[in-house]
Amino acid sequence: MNIIAQLQGGLGNQLFQYATGRALALQKQVPLLLDHSWYTQTYDDVTPRELMLSELNTKGSLISFQPKIQRPKRIQRIAQKFWPINPFVFAEQAPYRFDPRLNKSPAFKQQNLYLMGYWQSYKYFESIKAILQSEISPKKSLDTHYQNYLQHIQATASAMVHVRRCDYVNLASAAKVHGFIGLDYYHAGMKLLLEQNPEIHFFVFSDDLEWAKENLPHSERTTFIQSLDNSDAVIQELELMTHCQNHLIANSSLSWWAAWLSKQSNGVILCPKKWTNDLSMNWDDLLPNTWQRI
Repeated sequence: MNIIAQLQGGLGNQLFQYATGRALALQKQVPLLLDHSWYTQTYDDVTPRELMLSELNTKGSLISFQPKIQRPKRIQRIAQKFWPINPFVFAEQAPYRFDPRLNKSPAFKQQNLYLMGYWQSYKYFESIKAILQSEISPKKSLDTHYQNYLQHIQATASAMVHVRRCDYVNLASAAKVHGFIGLDYYHAGMKLLLEQNPEIHFFVFSDDLEWAKENLPHSERTTFIQSLDNSDAVIQELELMTHCQNHLIANSSLSWWAAWLSKQSNGVILCPKKWTNDLSMNWDDLLPNTWQRI
């Protein structure tokens, strides 16, 4: 038996998929395989992404299915419970919700378990947090450019501020589901952090740095992280984020991981109380109860 995690999306999504597969593989004491077939083609109305896990100290072997594994239809979902169909495809039913049935699959020990979904809940992998904090780290040493920022972060009462705008503003599908969280959110969050520590220094990470420079308050106590044009820049910036003492995150899986992997266990984490535009959603499976929602 193997655990096979389907990888798709950007780095933050890949980390949710990896972490869930890694936790299951450790629980069942079986190998972890990572299916990267999604990255072999382009998609309409989807932000272009690259496979990034190979830049980290993560475990598991990369594989590719051709043709790609498809979401199972009802007859397959029923049949694979009674016959050892391989692989047993477990497709996520509800986004941002923990599904305890995953721990009970597959139906037969000789079946491989194929995970299809985003698995955006810390409850899937909370038990292996220390392992993930070690593995989700860059294989390469930080570039000198980022080392300079790291020294500043470690020398101050630091707070990460993550601003995601580009696809949330310019890509219709992303704007419809998520959308930019809004400037008022950042005003409120930065104000709260300053009230708790007047000496705090903000480190701003953004895909729209010019907008952030023009619109965010407290520029006199802010360092704007300039991204390098390197393929692994997002990996290095995630590492910087995890070294910040406090976090003001966007409704973005990347900054979620920066906060959850934080090397400072007693820091303040502020997050949006509305992660997507679906006002009916409950976010308790995504956002730990120690995070302050604003």
